Amino acid sequence: MIFRGRTFDGKKLIENAEFKVSEETGIIEYVEETRNSTRMANGKELSDKDVTFLPGLIDTHIHFFGTGNHSLNDWVLTDKVIVTIRSVEDSKNLLNAGFTTVRTMGDKVSIAMSKAERMNLLYGPRIISAGFSLAETGGNDDPRNFDLDFAQKISYSYYCDSPWECRRAVRMNLRDGAESIKAYSSTSFAGGGQIKNQLTLEELSAIADESHKGLVKAASHAYGESAISNSVLAGFDSVEHGLGLTEKLAEEMKKRGTFYVPTMSTYVRSKNSGNSTKDAIIKRHLEKEVQLASDDKIKIAVGTDFVGSSDDPHGTNYKEIALISSVTGPEVALQSGTSIAAECIGLKNVGSIFKGYQADVIAVKGNPMTNIDVIGPDNVLFVMKGGKIQKNRLLKK
Repeated sequence: MIFRGRTFDGKKLIENAEFKVSEETGIIEYVEETRNSTRMANGKELSDKDVTFLPGLIDTHIHFFGTGNHSLNDWVLTDKVIVTIRSVEDSKNLLNAGFTTVRTMGDKVSIAMSKAERMNLLYGPRIISAGFSLAETGGNDDPRNFDLDFAQKISYSYYCDSPWECRRAVRMNLRDGAESIKAYSSTSFAGGGQIKNQLTLEELSAIADESHKGLVKAASHAYGESAISNSVLAGFDSVEHGLGLTEKLAEEMKKRGTFYVPTMSTYVRSKNSGNSTKDAIIKRHLEKEVQLASDDKIKIAVGTDFVGSSDDPHGTNYKEIALISSVTGPEVALQSGTSIAAECIGLKNVGSIFKGYQADVIAVKGNPMTNIDVIGPDNVLFVMKGGKIQKNRLLKK
């Protein structure tokens, strides 16, 4: 299959490019700049010439919670079958919106969904699942209105309270088939905006070390300067959320190659909560911290923290790329949602339209370099995952 036209290859925009996808292997055979301005796909001329090809989009931080509400009790109490059925629909919406890969950061169903996708039983993106998240007893995702034994039974987190318990929790996830690990180094906005550290540096170091022994990436949910510092010192591969980033921490993250996943879109929705402490933290994050990360050349990866609720439905995840673009400009933002995101989660053969890569390719109507919003789901005309066409509104009939 030969494609020709305006192409963002994961690094830069090429106005006239040609690339070929092997129908047998689903691998990109070559990519080259061309003077030929004819827009085509699979040997046929495009019905609309104002189209841009891009690598499949990647969201490095989502959850499949399968509930309409943003509520911990709903997330832990909703029947697993119902969660799965709803999440299958979310998966479909993600792929149709051009997201060919996602990483989940703690839920009950995504490991099984990942296996189903690989068996071609699920229409959806490639799923890199973190399985259950790791937290301390009484910390994030522990529904403390229930008895502890029951809370652990219904939770999508493993509670661990020593370095060895943390190592065991990582091993349990890996045994189940997790391909990434997510831990809580802090609370979120517990106590009316008050942020508290969770898990000690020793516990976090054990989690990161055991993850790397298992050849998977470790991601840390971090709110607050000290939680970010603990995450970086412990050796985590990415800082998730990262509210409280400072110049000193940014310099250390750059030196160590730590990725920054600022999940801006989840905070835009709640930036005017009426809680002055919380609102001030969010305001600084949105207006200063992401800019600081960009200025210091930290690798910023797209992650929405969307859970599939009515407030943040899966399929609208492109909003994070648009928000990052408002800070970095469109080229870096598109890298954040493709090649940088792939690097963040440890995938070496997706995220770019390069020779030898898997053919995860989408096409959108318009030019995202002049209007980033054209990557929204209504403009996604074509989706290919692993060399197989999943959606096609691109070609002349």
